[in-house]
Amino acid sequence: MSERIDREIIGGHLLVIGGAEDKYNERRILKKFLELVGDKSDVLIVPVASDYPEFAADVYTQAFRNLGVANPRVLRATSRQDVFQADPDELLDGVGGVFMTGGDQMRLVSVLGGTKFADKLRRLVRETKVVLAGTSAGAAGMSTAMIVRGESTPHPHKNSVRLSPGLGFLKNIIIDQHFTERGRISRLITAVSFNPYNLGIGIDENTAIILNSEGIMEVYGQGSVTIVDGSQITYNEIAEVGDNQEFSVCGVQLHVLRDGLIYDFLNRHPLQIPNEFLLPDIA
Repeated sequence: MSERIDREIIGGHLLVIGGAEDKYNERRILKKFLELVGDKSDVLIVPVASDYPEFAADVYTQAFRNLGVANPRVLRATSRQDVFQADPDELLDGVGGVFMTGGDQMRLVSVLGGTKFADKLRRLVRETKVVLAGTSAGAAGMSTAMIVRGESTPHPHKNSVRLSPGLGFLKNIIIDQHFTERGRISRLITAVSFNPYNLGIGIDENTAIILNSEGIMEVYGQGSVTIVDGSQITYNEIAEVGDNQEFSVCGVQLHVLRDGLIYDFLNRHPLQIPNEFLLPDIA
């Protein structure tokens, strides 16, 4: 078993959303979350990343109720002290799905990181079939190394992105959200160039990736997912240039996948390509 497979432990599914998912009309992604969770399981909403956590909690509570969840649970917290005072067992025992809302990923991690709640959630995600979903900031915060700030520059630029520790559910994957809408390809290439072991995944709005315990990732939703794979980089001068300079990098692999396509995120290659797009064999 490879080192990369050893480090990725997912008991059930992760649903990682690029932000701005439909919450009022078709609600395709939220329906998929509940489908993965199962009809009889409770759902916990974690809105601590939001500037207005009570409002975010109300929005998702109503959305899930409209989709048949009778009484969604909510982590009511605006500070670490609130999280310390919360009972992780009461919040998490018996839940089939946890949904982390958008907002600010630095706030999410600084409030939850190192708490008993976060430790119990991590164990559940690794050892059980609990489905963990995150949108926007909730998506970015799933990684061990996450993007917390960054400019949408025309070219890869050493200072275009700032990384910090995330919650650690995805140990060798960096998530970027609102991806095409905000022109974030250069900052994701920069983030991967800092450590090409990390796989960069940029997710468009109202679009998600579904990752399972076998290392399979499916694209689901309206937009596309951009994968930046630096494992085959042959030249990388990011360490040699000044802080305010652009840099050169060669050998980056890029994939753009739309709804229904599948990618092996452990071995780093697409798995399901429609036959009409394959090159014919040459005798």
